[in-house]
Amino acid sequence: MIKLFSKIRYNLMETGKKGRYLKYAIGEIILVVIGILIALQVNNWNVVRNENKTSLNLMIRLLSESKQNLEEVSKSIDTNNKGMDDCEQMLQLFGTNYKDKNVRTVDTLIYSVLSLPKFNYKSSTINEALNSGTVSLISSDDLRDLLYQIPSLYSEINWAEENIDQDSEINFFPYLYDQISMRQMDATFAPIKDRIGKSQLDVTDNRIILTDRKFENMIDNKMFLLNNLLRRYQNFYNLNKEVISLLETQINKLKSD
Repeated sequence: MIKLFSKIRYNLMETGKKGRYLKYAIGEIILVVIGILIALQVNNWNVVRNENKTSLNLMIRLLSESKQNLEEVSKSIDTNNKGMDDCEQMLQLFGTNYKDKNVRTVDTLIYSVLSLPKFNYKSSTINEALNSGTVSLISSDDLRDLLYQIPSLYSEINWAEENIDQDSEINFFPYLYDQISMRQMDATFAPIKDRIGKSQLDVTDNRIILTDRKFENMIDNKMFLLNNLLRRYQNFYNLNKEVISLLETQINKLKSD
């Protein structure tokens, strides 16, 4: 094609037809420009297609991860609510007439309030998207904004969970080691209760701690910390539901294009 254009230009110059040559030269320039524009457009189409493909794959993975996190945080909310209910029930038992209270009920509640809630957070895909910058390929501004908030919300959850862990390590466990028989409870409720077995020491009446203001304060504070954590679980749950809804919308949109 290039040789053909060159030959035409040469013939026009040789025959002295300058006007026709200029018109031809201009037309050739226009054709070259059009060719470049078409090539750029095709290249842009390929870039957009590849970006859409990458974005679609990323959002499908984010959707799967978000659904897992929604399920996990729902479990954590249920566990947290049970812990708060047990703390509330235990607070109602405090008083001088501790011997009127059911021994098994007290042991059950003590065992329950010792449990430490933990959100099993899945983060490999969101971390990859944020660290690599591929999150920018997602066209929805609202979705991107929510995705950027996820690590921060989880940090708040982790902080609240660590507060409960520290409270248990510093206050609960040291206190209970001195005041009650842990083995007595574990022999009834622990997953390895058959291996622990019953204590051969004198039977301890764990109900005595229902007369101790220090332990009452511990339960009160545990309930406060659990409520603090619950708010963060719920914030994460609500944001995750919104993320899932937007992801499903964007995925369906890309698949239909």
